[in-house]
Amino acid sequence: MSYPGRLSYPGRLSYPARRVPGVTTMTDRLYFFSGSADLPPGRGVHEWVADPGCYAALVGVRHWRRMLSNFWPADFTLDGRTYRTVEHAFQAAKIALVDAALAERFALDSGTELALGDGVAARRQRKLVILDESRLRQWEAGKHLVMRAAMQAKFSQHEPLRAVLLATRPAELWHGTGRGQPPARIHDLESIREFTDRSGRRSARG
Repeated sequence: MSYPGRLSYPGRLSYPARRVPGVTTMTDRLYFFSGSADLPPGRGVHEWVADPGCYAALVGVRHWRRMLSNFWPADFTLDGRTYRTVEHAFQAAKIALVDAALAERFALDSGTELALGDGVAARRQRKLVILDESRLRQWEAGKHLVMRAAMQAKFSQHEPLRAVLLATRPAELWHGTGRGQPPARIHDLESIREFTDRSGRRSARG
């Protein structure tokens, strides 16, 4: 099955995978991070889209790429607490494994400067506590679910952000700062996008 945004062509695909000879499939890719330039879809660094018209809904939305970032400020409620960014919720969950009182400082309910700050400030506190070997294993086993739950809460509780996420279809979503760190495909964000789209279509059908 073919759909807009996917193009097969003979040649080699060298980025970000190994060079693979033969016929390859080039899929639309959009890149984002907290400091992304405000450019039309397909014009960002490393981006490629077969038909920019597929993303017409994003044109004119200021900083739509940054909205996809975990650092974007958008208050949401998760497990009875309200957080300013996904990063706040993520770091709070990790720190709660050692010190629940310190973890509360990340929630807006606490009124702390940290809770009111941006995602960068929250990330800087990631070493506020040191996890012992047992808690580190516990965190590594559960951090993926924590991140996914926070991202889901963010996009489900803000209609403008939900609309931006849906408007990125059918592109792969990649996070990369271009500062020496390799880009990473954010499969969870794509999965949340698909779930949100299916839910919306079911609601429309009644």
